[in-house]
Amino acid sequence: MELRRDDGRVIALEVVGDRAAAPVLVCHGLADSRLAALWLRPAAEALGLCIIAPDRPGTGGTDPRRLTALGDWAEDASLILDALGVDSAALLGVSGGGPFAAACAARMPQRVRSLMLVAPLGSPEWPTSGMAPGERLSLAVARSSPAFGGWGLDRLATLARLRPELFLRLAATAQPAADIRALEVPGLRESFLTSYLEAFRHGSWGVAQDLRLLTQPWDFDLGSIAAPTWVRHGSADTTVPLQHSRRYAEAIAGAELRIYPGHGHFSILSHPQDVLAELAG
Repeated sequence: MELRRDDGRVIALEVVGDRAAAPVLVCHGLADSRLAALWLRPAAEALGLCIIAPDRPGTGGTDPRRLTALGDWAEDASLILDALGVDSAALLGVSGGGPFAAACAARMPQRVRSLMLVAPLGSPEWPTSGMAPGERLSLAVARSSPAFGGWGLDRLATLARLRPELFLRLAATAQPAADIRALEVPGLRESFLTSYLEAFRHGSWGVAQDLRLLTQPWDFDLGSIAAPTWVRHGSADTTVPLQHSRRYAEAIAGAELRIYPGHGHFSILSHPQDVLAELAG
């Protein structure tokens, strides 16, 4: 599905589940896309949810649009809800999409009925101990050269297209056993590959912009978020440190933190119905 902004730029989005059900706006992860919503379809149908998953500017099928800070994306989020006739929605932010979801909850509180953060990446000044060396290096490079960081992830997309098995082996490097097993599960493995490749459909510009926004100071205050908030994280995650979720939960009043023992960054969504159940309320 495509929407068009007043300036003519296209926003691509995927809508799955019951269109008349409780709406959930998804903020996809870094080097990810709207197609990640397809993995959530069975859970959405079982729980009575309508999953709305847009690509951010320059990613997947959405046209490039320069954002100066994370909170700028709230403009697209509001436009999407308007176009679909949605007054308010739950927000789901996964991994690198967590800060975008939190920014929307802070910037447009009247339209956010609840917030779910799954393994959310934290503010750039937060500690990165526990993060795999490759992930830590990627963020360090992105702070000084996000375009180069995006280009490097795009090279991995080329590898994923030509040698998917090799790409998956690289993706599993320094990951916990739970994530290695998750990336071998039919369906989840294909979803991960497809969504990653879609992120780079028109090159690396969109992912580079996400890196730039994620590695600069935030333009919003977590303490201003008033929506009911749930934070979910796997205890064995080496992609985003567990301490980031702890900080979100400490900063957002009333936030509930749940830690999934033994789970990693990918395996935590191997059974999405368990994670998304609160949003059905």
